[in-house]
Amino acid sequence: MNSEDLKLYKLIKLVKENDKKAIFEIINMFDNYINKNAYINGKFNQECKDFIIEKLLIYLKKFKNLK
Repeated sequence: MNSEDLKLYKLIKLVKENDKKAIFEIINMFDNYINKNAYINGKFNQECKDFIIEKLLIYLKKFKNLK
């Protein structure tokens, strides 16, 4: 496991424990990808971005058996 993978692994474990700093770090790590996918009809949509972040956090908290 490389250093980026290890960092993400540790952050996911912290997110599962509701660590607010870890949540913001993960959002920052993926901000470019989130923004890239938050466009509707060629225009950036903040509501869409918020929806993506909300779903990201839900699924991160559902991660099972991190070893």
